[in-house]
Order: sequence, then C-alpha cells, then structure tokens
Amino acid sequence: MLIVVVALFIFISYLFLKTRSYAFLFILPIITFAGLVVINYATPDELEAEIKSAGFFKIDQPTVVEFMSPSCMACIYSKPTVSAMKNEFSGQVDFISVNVKEAEAMDLIIKYKVRSTPTFIMFGSDGLEKTRFSGLARSRIMQKNIEMIIENWHIL
Repeated sequence: MLIVVVALFIFISYLFLKTRSYAFLFILPIITFAGLVVINYATPDELEAEIKSAGFFKIDQPTVVEFMSPSCMACIYSKPTVSAMKNEFSGQVDFISVNVKEAEAMDLIIKYKVRSTPTFIMFGSDGLEKTRFSGLARSRIMQKNIEMIIENWHIL
C-alpha cells in the first residue's frame, strides 16, 4: 500500500510539473481509490465457492485439467505421459481433457487464461488452482505436481 501511495505522489508531482494544473490532485486519488476497490474485489477470497458453483468442473478430489488440441504436436506427444499418470494415480486424481478447438471450451479458456496448448492446470480438492504448466508433459514434472496436490488433499 505504501508503494502505491509513493508511486501516486511521484506521478502527481510529475504531472503537476508538466502541466501546472491542480486537476490531477483531485482526479488521481479518485482513480486510485477505484483501482484499489477493483483489486480488493478481484482477490480470490471467494474463489472456492465461485469455482465449485460455476459448473465448469465438478471438483471433489484433486483434479488435473488438460487444455489440448488434436492438431497440436506437443499435445500428441504428451498423450503417453498423461495416460501413464492416469493409470498411476487412478482413483486419487481426476483427469479432465478440454479440447480448445470446441466452441464450448471458449469460456474455460478465457476463465483460466489459457494461452497455449497443452496447458495443465492442477486443482486441489478445495477447487483452487494449485499449479499449472504449459508445454510438453514430462513425467517427472507432472508426477511431482500431482503428488503435491495429493499430499495437500490428504492433509485437509
């Protein structure tokens, strides 16, 4: 918060020196207040209920969501690793695959800010995103992340 106030003071001083107008003394605090309200509103305090009630994924246990495309070479090369993880962690972790080429997937792509395929997002049993990675699925990385969300699930 102190950093925001200092930055605001420096910015107001700069604008005042450039324009010699006092309008910034009235406008910028209003903009800053509005920005802080938006930031506080966007924090994930209520995120758990939002995700569980959004209807996108039913998350009762740790879940791995793969955003993939059938024409993506990295997605195709990742299939054996994903299949091996499904076999190894069956019953402990749910695996969901989302085809980004389908029109219905657009809401999910926007909501979870998926920028490339394949993207793997790992949710804990509480419905919150625990970790994510994009690109070719490597067994060591994927296994370590899945074991982490399973450990956190057993702690709860």
